[in-house]
Amino acid sequence: MKSLTRREFIRIAGAGLGASLVPFSLSRLVAAGAGAAPGQPWDSERTPTYCEMCFWKCAGWVHKDENGAPWKIIGNDVDQHSYGRMCTRGTGGIGAYLDGDRLKRPLIRVEERGRQVFKEVSWDEALSYTADKLKKIAREHGPERVALFSHGTGGDLMKIMLKAYGSANITAPSYAQCRGPISEAFVLTYGEELGNPERLDIRNTRCLVLIGSHLGENLHNSQVQEFAEVVGRGDTIITVDPRFSTAASKSKFWLPIKPSTDIALLLAWIHVLITEDLYDKQYIAANTVGFNELKQHVATLTPEWAYPITGIRPEVIRETAREMAKNAPATIVHPSRHAVWYGDDTQRIRAIAILNGLLGNWGRKGGLYLPNKPKVPPYPAREAKGKATWRQLLGDRFPLASLAPANVIRDFTIAHQGGEGYFKGWLVYGSNLNQCLPDPARTIEAIQKLDLLMVVDTMPAEITGWADVVLPECSYLERYDDLRVSEGREAQIALRAPAFEPKDDTKPGWWIVRQLAAKLGLDEYFPWTDFEQYLDVRLRKVGSSLEEM
Repeated sequence: MKSLTRREFIRIAGAGLGASLVPFSLSRLVAAGAGAAPGQPWDSERTPTYCEMCFWKCAGWVHKDENGAPWKIIGNDVDQHSYGRMCTRGTGGIGAYLDGDRLKRPLIRVEERGRQVFKEVSWDEALSYTADKLKKIAREHGPERVALFSHGTGGDLMKIMLKAYGSANITAPSYAQCRGPISEAFVLTYGEELGNPERLDIRNTRCLVLIGSHLGENLHNSQVQEFAEVVGRGDTIITVDPRFSTAASKSKFWLPIKPSTDIALLLAWIHVLITEDLYDKQYIAANTVGFNELKQHVATLTPEWAYPITGIRPEVIRETAREMAKNAPATIVHPSRHAVWYGDDTQRIRAIAILNGLLGNWGRKGGLYLPNKPKVPPYPAREAKGKATWRQLLGDRFPLASLAPANVIRDFTIAHQGGEGYFKGWLVYGSNLNQCLPDPARTIEAIQKLDLLMVVDTMPAEITGWADVVLPECSYLERYDDLRVSEGREAQIALRAPAFEPKDDTKPGWWIVRQLAAKLGLDEYFPWTDFEQYLDVRLRKVGSSLEEM
């Protein structure tokens, strides 16, 4: 395909056709309803939201001006994701509502895939078209031959619908891109994930080690703010990066490592901690297994061994390891957030997890804190289950994966065991697969073998141009979504409420899922009357209500 502007992604055939946020403690419920914004020349109307511009999902307020037009988005002061501040993405979120290139109406393809020509249709026609295709796939091949690619808040309801349909073949490109290695490595090492955002007590740390993490250049809101506090106090920062990055410029130690050699440095650090008796012996004896095997494994992996591999001088490796130990347990080796690079990423993160363990920082102030976890019961409905055949398809590949790698789902769509493709339908929610899967040509090859490609999104993108049916979701500023239930220093619940009416003929994700489920005969899995009732029922189970929020 040639390069396209966004305006070229979709051409319509026959033009002219027609969060408030509350800490989770019943003794500390805080209701923050609409009201005046102090210091403004008018009584500004505000609506609670949490941001959908990235996975941090910061809670905030959407403000309108005196004419009811969008004005600004600001952070919620008590939100531990934002500390009352939105990043540049978050403050620019109003653009998601105002963008003139938004998807406006349901679309069905009228020419072959690769020629981006669609007709505008009613919601009933678009949903009936999708349901009929799904019924046909289930009848001829089995419902498990449909897969869901999901990213974003609204995808959770789509997952319920797909399981009720009969398939649990669900994936997210982000799993193989960045978050999967972190999740699996910490589960393997500690028995549980680090959470999202990660449970890092950066605010109270005295030594922060950044290896594969670019605080100050990314927009991980709360961590960037706490990083600034560490800089302001003059505490130790160790940055491992081939570039002289923003973080490196604020660091006591900058280690310009050779790319792809992180594990060698991590093993040499572990060697120093163990051979110089700098690790937390009491903590290790009480909480770990396998220490002797680790000690034997790193016995010869000295800083001198690592030097020709990493380019980092042995005396620098030793000095930085001692700096970590001196400040432990208030030392954090950041688990990183970069995209997977070299195929050894899970093992790289395991080495980081082990290094943190040797420093004794799990559950300790200034380290990896133990979070408070809110318990918000689900809405009472029939549990949806489906066949998760991706594991059988993988065989002995990726035995530690807890979610299907998205590129593997794509590859099984092309061919399976030398025969025809396994997957016959893709449901894509908020994920531009042509950009976020490796080898775009192979993604297009897979798409061409599908019986159905349904895309739900707010904006046109490469993937919408290849879709059979496009279902336009309204922006996150125009809809209710499920509660943001966050663990952290405090357990918190955040509400997203619509600040504006949906533009054009767009609909919220919950409405799309519920209507499609009805056409598939799956109403019993979505027994609520509307999403306001759904939210109110869940909130009342924890002593609050939609009205209070």
